[in-house]
Amino acid sequence: MNRPARILGQAADVLFVLLLFAPAAVAVQTLTVPETEALVRASYFEGMPEAAAARIGPAGAERLVEMLRDSEERQNHAQILLALGLCGSPDAMTAILDWKVGLDAAAPTQFAAAPPSVEIDRDRFKAWQALPYALGHLARFDDRAVAELEILTDAEAPQWTFRHYTSAHLHDLARRGAATSLALTGLPEARRALDRAGRNLSDVRFAEHLMALRVLHAEQARERAK
Repeated sequence: MNRPARILGQAADVLFVLLLFAPAAVAVQTLTVPETEALVRASYFEGMPEAAAARIGPAGAERLVEMLRDSEERQNHAQILLALGLCGSPDAMTAILDWKVGLDAAAPTQFAAAPPSVEIDRDRFKAWQALPYALGHLARFDDRAVAELEILTDAEAPQWTFRHYTSAHLHDLARRGAATSLALTGLPEARRALDRAGRNLSDVRFAEHLMALRVLHAEQARERAK
């Protein structure tokens, strides 16, 4: 795509987002499939609008699952994961876990990421970073998401690298992201998972991180109770 066409495309994405939040569109309405596609393909300065993603209905969620399986949509997979978590589709958990299994196992399927012990691309890395936050959003709708996040707090290091990120660094990023997502849910079962993650830790820095997250969790729990 040449530069003028790319600029026009980005302008169209921005216009779409503005229309979503225009006064005339304040009434809560389910996003159409084209609107859902545009939402996850748009570029944002401060992240995808969560209120819009929460309006994705069954048809839009079904389309997101298809897009998550499509390697041609790989640059949008991070936002697709988040959107699936935010909309709380009954199929979201299976789709997210299928994507994760493909990345972890490097299986030669449509979800495959890369062979073990090799460099993955930026799009896959961004989606991997979004994974725990997608599960954190989904935890409001699906109890299994909390269990999956707890698994991630103690998961082994990925069998791939990204630029300067080594296995040890990736392992630290993964469990910190999972623990942070648990805290942000404000859910009682998430607090219990954080407590279990803090037992018998030899990593002082991660233990301190968990202590700070317990405070964050308490704040989120109070917000949920209002």
